[in-house]
Amino acid sequence: MNGPDKYIDELIVKSLTGDISPVEKKELNIWVEKSDENSAYFGQMDKVWNKSEALESFLSVDVEADFEQFKSKVGMNTKSVRLPLYRSVIKIAAVMIPAILIVAAYGLYENVAGFGKWEAFASSDAVENVVLADASEVSLNANSRLVYEKGLSGAERRLKLEGEGYFKVAKNPDRPFIVKIGNAEVKVLGTEFNLEENSNTGCITLAVTEGRVLFSSDNEAIEVVAGEKAVFNKSGMKKSLLLSENCIAWKTGNIVFENAPLSEVLETMVDHFKEVEAIENNSTESELRITSRFSNPSLEDVLVELRIHFKKKFEINDNKLIISD
Repeated sequence: MNGPDKYIDELIVKSLTGDISPVEKKELNIWVEKSDENSAYFGQMDKVWNKSEALESFLSVDVEADFEQFKSKVGMNTKSVRLPLYRSVIKIAAVMIPAILIVAAYGLYENVAGFGKWEAFASSDAVENVVLADASEVSLNANSRLVYEKGLSGAERRLKLEGEGYFKVAKNPDRPFIVKIGNAEVKVLGTEFNLEENSNTGCITLAVTEGRVLFSSDNEAIEVVAGEKAVFNKSGMKKSLLLSENCIAWKTGNIVFENAPLSEVLETMVDHFKEVEAIENNSTESELRITSRFSNPSLEDVLVELRIHFKKKFEINDNKLIISD
């Protein structure tokens, strides 16, 4: 639906303000009954109108009295002849201003967190947790944002994620839990998973630690189960085994390597440490693997052990981890 024209909007406002003629009322009713979309649009406008205190205040304004008060304050002669267009302008304003307010209010209600049906929770520079109305638990990595419908009371529990979050979803087979992230979404009934969008590349990574989820975009969908991860980028979706749970080290504080090759170690370093934004590996290929466990380590703690184990140089330069022989 492209939406009603301005004339229909004017009729709706006249109806809501009680300033509609019988002929106009009949015309509006015919339009409303013409389709379910028209009926829904009118219902939405009526809902926003009734809930808006700002509009109720507008209705209490006495335009004529306010104009007389204005003239008195600025020293205008109250007997001066008014321009013929004055009343027409006032009538047009009385119709168009509420119409604009209704459209703006409905836009805020439907789309902006904090103004209507949506709430938002944002983390600062640290990991923060929130328990949702359905008892689902969400941990947000630093500088992430979660937007969700108030009460999560609809047929579907819908949320939007920016950044990275770990979800422990309360089971409810009748009400799917759907997280929108970038150009993809995750749909579950009850499970645990980590979801992240790289703000620089737009790459979205899903790691499932319990249960199963449906990972989808506009063009494709795959099912991802516990012990698997999936990546969505410009090339499409790709699923693979989840070799470790280091993807949630930001939440647990634990980094665990079990017979891990250097490639896996480097991937974890970029994912976990803010100081490491890129890797430059100038060393010869190594067949060595590492088994080790770190609890809330600093970057230097890990680098010291990597130098000893792999017998290579690991240095940080301008947020780049450089490896050499």
